[in-house]
Order: sequence, then structure tokens, then C-alpha cells
Amino acid sequence: MHFIFIVSLMQENTNMAIYRQIGEKIRRLRQTKGLSQKDLASYVGVTYQQIQNYEKGKSKIPVDRLIKIAEALEVSLDYFLKEFDNNHNKVSESELALLQTYYKNISSEKIRKQILSLLHTLAEELS
Repeated sequence: MHFIFIVSLMQENTNMAIYRQIGEKIRRLRQTKGLSQKDLASYVGVTYQQIQNYEKGKSKIPVDRLIKIAEALEVSLDYFLKEFDNNHNKVSESELALLQTYYKNISSEKIRKQILSLLHTLAEELS
């Protein structure tokens, strides 16, 4: 009987680790987008405390709410569900979102092309 309880507890800890990782992605992206927890909560239809719990991985997130969060943060649902970041050499999703936000704010096409050229050159040098 104790073994079943221990296995159940281990599974629960593993499941909550997934929710912590999803919550961290929500928090980073929300901050990148300049939204408060209250802003996101209002869009999703929950309290800001519930958003806090999601971000800390203290609450499981129902799929319908995760869809609303994805809509509010302008990402696809798979942003939260795809590969959980065990590879620290990858660029984080929040970094990519931040780059995209900054890039979209550059109105000059000439400057955007120069940035792309610089990134291309740096990537070639480092590979």
C-alpha cells in the first residue's frame, strides 16, 4: 500500500513540474508582452491570484484556460506544450518572443535588413 502511495506521489510531482514549466513560460511571455497578471486574468476570465497560481505551477491549468492564455499572449497552444526545456543551448521561447517584439517595432525596412544581415553573419561565424 505504501508503494502505491509513493508512486502516486512521484507521478503528482512530475505532473506539477510540467505545470511549473508551463507557468514559467506564461510568466516570461506575459512580462515580455508588458501585461500584468490582472490584464491576463481579465482576458482569461479568472482572478489575478489564479494567474499567479498558474505561473508558479501551483494549479493545474484546464485546456480551455490555456487556450485563452495562448490567445491573450498571441502564441499557439503548442508554445506551452512542446518540448520542455531540458536543453540549455537552445534559445528560449521568451527570448524569441522578445526578439520578435523588438523586430516588429522597427519601422525602417533598411534597418530590419541590416539586422538580419548581422544575425546571419554572426551565426555563420559561430558555427
